[in-house]
Amino acid sequence: MTAIETEPTTGVTTHQVALSFEDGVTRFITVREDQTVADASYRQRINIPLDCRDGACGTCKALCESGEYDGGTYIEDALSDAEAADGYALPCSMKPRSDLALQIATTSEVAKTGAASYTGTVVGLDRLSPTTVELAIDIPNRGELAFLPGQYVNIAVPDTEVTRSYSFANAPREERLVFLVKLTEGGAMSTWLTERAAVGDEVTFTGPNGSFFLREARRPVLMLAGGTGLAPVLSMLRQLEVDGCDRGGRLVYGVSTDDDLVKLAEVGELVSRLPGFTWDHCVSDPGSTAANKGYVTSLVGDEHLHDGDVAIYLCGPPPMVEAVRTHVSGAGIEPTGFYYEKFALAVPAPAEASPASAETSPASGEASRVRVELETHPEARAVAGQVMLPALDLGSSGSAAVARDDGDVVRRIAGQLVAPASAPVGRGHFVQTPRASERVETNTVEDLIEFPEARSIGSQVTFARDDSVGLDTPPPSGSGGSTSEGAGSTSGGAGSTSGGAGSIGGDTTADGYTIGEEHPDISASDAIFEARAALEVGALDLTIGRLDSQQLAGYRLLAESTLPYVDGDCFLDAHGYTESNAAFHDYLFTLTGNGHLLAAYQALGVKGRMEEVLRNATWCHPRCTQDHLDIVEAFERGDRVAARDLIKAHSERSKETMRRAMAESAAATRPRLITPGRFAGQVVVVTGAAQGIGAQVARRVGAEGGAVVLADRSPLAGEVAAELTDQGAKAKAVECDLEHYEGASALVEQALAAYGRIDVLINNVGGAINFKPFTEFTPAQIDAEITRSLMTTLYACRAALPGMVEQRHGVIVNVSSAATRGIHRIPYSAAKGGINAITASLALEYADAGIRVTATAPGGTEAPPRRISRGTPQPRTDTEKAWFQAHIDQTLETSLMHRYGTLDEQAAAICFLASEEASYITGTVLPVAGGDLG
Repeated sequence: MTAIETEPTTGVTTHQVALSFEDGVTRFITVREDQTVADASYRQRINIPLDCRDGACGTCKALCESGEYDGGTYIEDALSDAEAADGYALPCSMKPRSDLALQIATTSEVAKTGAASYTGTVVGLDRLSPTTVELAIDIPNRGELAFLPGQYVNIAVPDTEVTRSYSFANAPREERLVFLVKLTEGGAMSTWLTERAAVGDEVTFTGPNGSFFLREARRPVLMLAGGTGLAPVLSMLRQLEVDGCDRGGRLVYGVSTDDDLVKLAEVGELVSRLPGFTWDHCVSDPGSTAANKGYVTSLVGDEHLHDGDVAIYLCGPPPMVEAVRTHVSGAGIEPTGFYYEKFALAVPAPAEASPASAETSPASGEASRVRVELETHPEARAVAGQVMLPALDLGSSGSAAVARDDGDVVRRIAGQLVAPASAPVGRGHFVQTPRASERVETNTVEDLIEFPEARSIGSQVTFARDDSVGLDTPPPSGSGGSTSEGAGSTSGGAGSTSGGAGSIGGDTTADGYTIGEEHPDISASDAIFEARAALEVGALDLTIGRLDSQQLAGYRLLAESTLPYVDGDCFLDAHGYTESNAAFHDYLFTLTGNGHLLAAYQALGVKGRMEEVLRNATWCHPRCTQDHLDIVEAFERGDRVAARDLIKAHSERSKETMRRAMAESAAATRPRLITPGRFAGQVVVVTGAAQGIGAQVARRVGAEGGAVVLADRSPLAGEVAAELTDQGAKAKAVECDLEHYEGASALVEQALAAYGRIDVLINNVGGAINFKPFTEFTPAQIDAEITRSLMTTLYACRAALPGMVEQRHGVIVNVSSAATRGIHRIPYSAAKGGINAITASLALEYADAGIRVTATAPGGTEAPPRRISRGTPQPRTDTEKAWFQAHIDQTLETSLMHRYGTLDEQAAAICFLASEEASYITGTVLPVAGGDLG
């Protein structure tokens, strides 16, 4: 029974909350019943991952192992009903009702880090226009503040407990800090600026934050700024001038009304000093006096897209980001880099709505961040043309949860993986929730989305293409026009990593801030290493010359830790190298103190891609490990130029290592034996084609001229299809679940839609799940084995046969198993016995229709490590390990050749039976098990 304690000063009941981190450390905090867990945690200097503080992004998602709590208010994208039912909660929203034990998805060391705090003096308050103020601040320790052009800070509004986020408008080397603020009636920052602020006032802020910043490159740039989103773009332009950049580019600046236009002369003068740079601006208000009335996309021509060899930087509301993305895509262009910061506005409950607030800028307009409810009805309250839903009581979820490990669920937001294991995503700061009467001016977000086309939060379509600078169509009547006030004033808002096409994406806070980046085919191209190098150069600029001896010693230690895994140009342990290499690169981002940069790097998925490609690699560029040491030496000398050159050179050597490994992998998977043209003109469906025997069969059919439909419930089948397409074959991947007839029917429908018929069906789906004596199986486990290894084939045959009967020809090859006589997998054996019966009976029933039905019965088969688990539980006890080993021993013993077969050997038999070479074979099962007849 939990003892009830109260806080002496308030009398409020308090509870003890245990925070268990991924590195095994547990920290205890005291939390009042009227506090959220995150609030108490930050007050006690334990900075758990956090991006929004009000249930809008899901970054802080944790598993409650025990205790009761009020789950608070949050949106569906942040925490689904299923996750809540499973015991997951959001510390930024949950309030304890008893002592709690939470699993936190980060390490204790990272949770102690935070953004640096600075105190400065207001030295400038310039009203640039009726809607915009320029705020200038001097700090005495300016040399200690390093930031990248495009980043932001969180400024505490004097005389309040509120913080707001703003991007720097000045260049990183300029002494004076400059920010643009969009004024919003009733807003905390706006009220202070217009009613109380004066030169000489003291201001505090934390940062820098964010991963939206100017990358080093030689390619041209295209910059698009909405409203006060001009601030980070100004910082970038000033840095380009400092760098003596001659890469050329284009700036398009858009606002809602003439009142929102600022700094036109300054922008024009700045751009005039950049060789090859052009710019223009537009106003969406039809009554504007501006020369260009409309949206930013109207000022972007094909000549500004450079056939894709362009880096696009975009700061504006979500519709503007999406409109620009659509415009670029519509031009048939896939830019080398697409970096964006987007934002939208949370709104208070409908009782607080007013016409004035309905037209608040999404960037600097202020709104209650207590809850965010969204709808699509055009008459609902709108902000910058974005249609919003009246407040809805989501209720609370509070119950004791059972301790367990659900894999990476805690690291997913709306289904998107945003934080790899032991790779915390979070920031060392938070934004204070304003009173309900206030409207949030700006806020921050910094995580990744992988579906850039999405316009919804919690399945509610939020951002229609009708109302913002940058859109191609005018806003609907009564929408209040478009607003583009962006970051900068609110631009700062974002924080976050990358997203996109080959994409790294971002989640959205209650204020809608998202930062992201996109690159072409990032999972398969050199872009992933270019993106890493660009981020590392940014991290270099923030850290070189600022690291102490202990930090440099740690950096060197990590560099040296990669050495044992490579000898010359040979991998001794590719997996060990991948792990140690990831730790080395992680460390530089950790040293910045900016969790957003670390998250941006980790979201690129470099480690995962390397694990995948280098799994069986033997060659490594001989300079890679030495590069690590040389980079550290450059840091120790404070040699910025050398370190920058080494980072870029290392990126090129990493690309070369990956390219060679991919080439070796392609050669290894290429079928060893090929009969050219054997399947020419035929359409062949292969199920279970994402890996193993199915993938190798698909490769051989493709190499022999067949059009291949690769079916699997894993999207990895798409990678095999892409591989075949690259080699000149016709291939289509279909993601479907054949354990249900609907999946089989959908497969056949898509195959017919793509190619018009099915000539051959190869049923490869199946595989034992459990390995133990039959008496240990539960009824549910028996059902699962039968469904996986029998019903999938039965359903696929049923779906494909009508077309074959109609065309009066066809071939079905089923994959059975020699395990029809085997131990410790009896339900699987029974399922495969059923496959043999299906084969014999279908052959008899449909012979007169010109259809042959055969099967192979593979024995044990060597294959690369499975990328898709069968769901086999990991043996935990010595007994379970012995059961598993017994089935392996039996497989080898009953094979006369006492070995496992190869993928090529299995594919050869299957393809033979599927071909015209086996035209007089039907109704039989061919054992391919080294003499084991099954």
